[in-house]
Amino acid sequence: MVATAYGSSARAPAPAPPPSVPNITALMSKGGCKAFASLVSKSLDALSAFQLVVGGGVTAFCPTDDAVRGFMPSYRNLSANGKASMLLFHVVPVYHMLRGLKSSNGPMNTLATDGAASNYNLTVQNAGDQVTPRTPASDDPARVRSTMYDRDPIAIYIVDAVLEPVELFDPVADAPAPVAVDLGAGAR
Repeated sequence: MVATAYGSSARAPAPAPPPSVPNITALMSKGGCKAFASLVSKSLDALSAFQLVVGGGVTAFCPTDDAVRGFMPSYRNLSANGKASMLLFHVVPVYHMLRGLKSSNGPMNTLATDGAASNYNLTVQNAGDQVTPRTPASDDPARVRSTMYDRDPIAIYIVDAVLEPVELFDPVADAPAPVAVDLGAGAR
């Protein structure tokens, strides 16, 4: 209670509640990444990790529904831990506006990174206005197609491919070198 000049007491106003943090999977679902959001919601490990860090700042690369549909055969072959890691690989635990991504090239830790035990990094490269998250497991980089949501502490970007961590998927191998055949040896 606070005393006023007239001797009566008045209550101090209650502090305003902290702003609520948006539900990142709901944002993804509404913004065109319903299939990816559904996978995250079905993985308790991924969902709890998303919810745990979202208030501190996150940048998510959300694959389109078409990209997820095309990736489902590979996804189904992963273990439960592999599925969670693959989903967490799409989120960087730092808020990056698109302008910041356009000015930074190099590796970024993802939510799937677990210290020295597993180093799930993706590389962000850019050329002009095009931002491409890439990984050695895929020949083709994903491209940021649009910004779905950008309000500190959450940025969600729609990408045109599922990001495949090298820890779960073999790097794309170069075509084998031609084998030299000595035809003269059998002719003698």
